[in-house]
Amino acid sequence: MEADRVRRVIRQTVRSGTLRRRHVLPSSGRILVNGGDEVVMGQVWGRGRMHTGVTVVDLPRMLNAQLDDVPGLLQVSRAEIVEEDTLLAEAPGRMGIGRQWRAPSRGMIASLSPRTGIAVFVREMREVALHCRLAGTVVSVTPGESIVIEGEGVAIAGALGAGGRAVGPLRLVEASDRPQDVADGGEILVTPEPLRPEWMQRAVEARASAVIAPSADDATLSELALAPTIVGLPLPASAPLTPPMPTLLTEGFGHSRMPRALQRLFRASADELVSVVGNRQPGESEVLLPPGSAEALVTELGANGLPVRIVAGPDAGEEGVVVGAAPDEARAPSGSPAICVRVQRTQGGTVTVPAANCEAIA
Repeated sequence: MEADRVRRVIRQTVRSGTLRRRHVLPSSGRILVNGGDEVVMGQVWGRGRMHTGVTVVDLPRMLNAQLDDVPGLLQVSRAEIVEEDTLLAEAPGRMGIGRQWRAPSRGMIASLSPRTGIAVFVREMREVALHCRLAGTVVSVTPGESIVIEGEGVAIAGALGAGGRAVGPLRLVEASDRPQDVADGGEILVTPEPLRPEWMQRAVEARASAVIAPSADDATLSELALAPTIVGLPLPASAPLTPPMPTLLTEGFGHSRMPRALQRLFRASADELVSVVGNRQPGESEVLLPPGSAEALVTELGANGLPVRIVAGPDAGEEGVVVGAAPDEARAPSGSPAICVRVQRTQGGTVTVPAANCEAIA
């Protein structure tokens, strides 16, 4: 009973067993599978039309106009497809010379914020194939909207991600290697080291389909468009609007290496087909591994207790196994009791920490 209570408190990074994943069409598209169909990872389940790029413009500043005047300065309707160099907005100036905003490509104005005057221009849409992120059975279909697939697998949650979705064979790039040393094109590359811009550039040159890394510092996150620009930290002129490829960080901000347990999971799935979701929406970034070696390893890792990493407090960064609940409950800053656990560290020794400061990694 106490073990179940502890498990409920500790956040899970890895889930193994039967999974359900919803696959959603973009703004428009068509579904190519039916309820009850058996599908495999990477199979095309639908086709959708997606934007190829986004431009964000501060119109009050660009046109040197008052916020309330901006809607009246638009020269085209929102959602109207226009050609490159079409006049989108214009503010009259002295002697007939005013400030203008012209279309950078074929596309449309997708939105205009009435609160800030920020406009979003999306480039021409293109049709793309949508791939199953999980092997299993299509348990439901919502026509014109989405499907739900249920199947066996291992899900590893990401702390931070962006760039979209990808499916490909998994390759681990050891600290001493470069992406070009292991990639032939189309692979999902995993590095146990913190992400650096020059490493990402090599991954782009190696034609990787996605990247998984543990962490990155603020400057790298900003330069690679992995997180919104931090207030007071200007976006580099060379920074893209979106990451160069789907990217997932297992630890998030900072300079942390990938936990050994996660490295073992990725090594167990080397060369197998896996899927990655890099999404700025919290809780939606993840890696899905096929069952088999990964599930067997999760079972092995949990044979002697719950494998965890400590994510807060003086022991943050340590890995180990929960060997039981602490006999006495500590007190949280609010005064309410906090469940504490004893963790047998991988490096040796036992520490007592609040269960809320731990994450399960298997």
